[in-house]
Amino acid sequence: MVTFKKNIFRDIRKIQEEMDVLFDHFYKVRHSPVLTAKRLWRPPVDVIETKEEVIVLVEIGGMKQKDLNISLSDNILMIRGERKEREIENISCYRSMEINFGMFERNIYLPETVDSESIIASYKNGILEIRIKKKDEKIKGKQIKID
Repeated sequence: MVTFKKNIFRDIRKIQEEMDVLFDHFYKVRHSPVLTAKRLWRPPVDVIETKEEVIVLVEIGGMKQKDLNISLSDNILMIRGERKEREIENISCYRSMEINFGMFERNIYLPETVDSESIIASYKNGILEIRIKKKDEKIKGKQIKID
């Protein structure tokens, strides 16, 4: 039953992510009236799982480290930030405009085996890399000595 629930939630997450991408593409027009309150975008993310750790790579070039916020709660890794629009003087028009700007938020659902105390994040060459070690799954319990 637990496996069944996990599979359903994983499928729902994937559907939600696909819908988010669909809406991102549909409302790609800059400064659209539909997106009046906040302009959100979704930087590409890779999540890699090895035997020892989970590695999250986020492509967010053109940002400063101070504009990023990373938190972990209930095995959900939340990455937030804001990329500022570049100020270019004397623009008469854009011939092409594909670089996203504005606020973003990505939520990555992590396996229950991650060790929340072992998170390491680095930002280099436009890639945010987050490494989270896994707990030793072999230790299911602990023997308690009775005095």
